[in-house]
Amino acid sequence: MKIYKTLLAAALLLASSCTATADAETLPSPQTTGGMPLMEAIKARKSQRDIDPRATVSKQDLSNMLWAAWGVTHDGKRTIATAMNRQELEFYVVTATEISKYDAQANTLTTVATGDYRKLAGMQEFAVTAPINIVIVGDGNKTDKAEFMNYAAGAASQDIYLYCAQAGLKTVLRYGCDRAGLAKVMKLGEKEQVLYVQTVGK
Repeated sequence: MKIYKTLLAAALLLASSCTATADAETLPSPQTTGGMPLMEAIKARKSQRDIDPRATVSKQDLSNMLWAAWGVTHDGKRTIATAMNRQELEFYVVTATEISKYDAQANTLTTVATGDYRKLAGMQEFAVTAPINIVIVGDGNKTDKAEFMNYAAGAASQDIYLYCAQAGLKTVLRYGCDRAGLAKVMKLGEKEQVLYVQTVGK
């Protein structure tokens, strides 16, 4: 009986790990060379809301901008500085079909909810119909200082702006969203909070 229970537990663990893996989508490797010169990208950076609801953003562009915002560069460090290297952010991607969580180490998106939840991510019509809304979450388990989270979120957002400027994409950072609704759907913990949402499209 003991052997049977051990085998059953192992089978259940294997099944659960397979399910988790099946829900994780590996993104194309981020392109970390080339692109527009930095000074030109800074000059071209701007907020744009006239986003075409019919146009899509490629997986390659999504991978590139997520890496620019929160990718791993060297010695486990991120593309942006965080206070005392606490790395207190998390990134979620909201599309017309699902919400997924970005894992920078694995370069994957793992589905946390299926369905169209763009109304939670945007109070304005252009955000509700945009192909991509990136939700920036602060993890209070890593810092209890709101100013640290907001600094990091601003730095990450600026990297998305610069990537979009050089890639010919449109983007705008927004504060307005249904924070409670997003937190519930994304299953955030008590110390995790939605900071901002960045809308991306063409």
